[in-house]
Amino acid sequence: MGASNGNASNSTSMRGRAEHIGVGAALLIARIGVVILWLAAAVSVVTLMAYIIMPGSFHANYGVVELNVGDAFALSVRGSILDVAVYLQEHYTAGAPLVQAVIASCVTNAIVYALLAIAFGEIAALCARLRDWKDGTSGLTPFRTTVSERMSRAGWCLIAAPAAALLDWLFCTIFAKGGSWNLWMSGLLVMTGIILLMIARIFEYGMTLEQEVDGLL
Repeated sequence: MGASNGNASNSTSMRGRAEHIGVGAALLIARIGVVILWLAAAVSVVTLMAYIIMPGSFHANYGVVELNVGDAFALSVRGSILDVAVYLQEHYTAGAPLVQAVIASCVTNAIVYALLAIAFGEIAALCARLRDWKDGTSGLTPFRTTVSERMSRAGWCLIAAPAAALLDWLFCTIFAKGGSWNLWMSGLLVMTGIILLMIARIFEYGMTLEQEVDGLL
């Protein structure tokens, strides 16, 4: 009997450590993602400003519009984001950059990266809160308004990102040379966003039940 209880205790302890490591890894990945995505959004804004100020300095080749900054690096605009790809020049291998398409792509890239950065930030905050709850340092249950609000914000951002990319494709189709649009990554982001919104509603319902129980006690 004692050996059985010891094995169960060891199993529970190992499972707890594994969960703690998993939450910590998710938190680290989410925070790294936030930094990378905000940097990408900032670079897109800088590239947009540079293109507006000196469009003649940018050169197009094989669907990429870029400005070489010395021999160190280049500010480049690509017509692809998520599942959307638009033409940035008249022909794939030749032709001047299409101003409307380049500006629309820069704006779209900045918006999509910013939305994904916000979503990753909310997920990082949720992971931190879950870690504190598992450690018992917060003294609170996970059924709190901030949890459902963060899940909702992350969900809406994941839905809005492919919508922004789709608007870029529609704009370039009407005012430029168009492009292509698929559903694989966009559909995955939308589906994940909807799932987060549903989980947020579940947490809101759990919070309501907890408040009712606390009121009865």
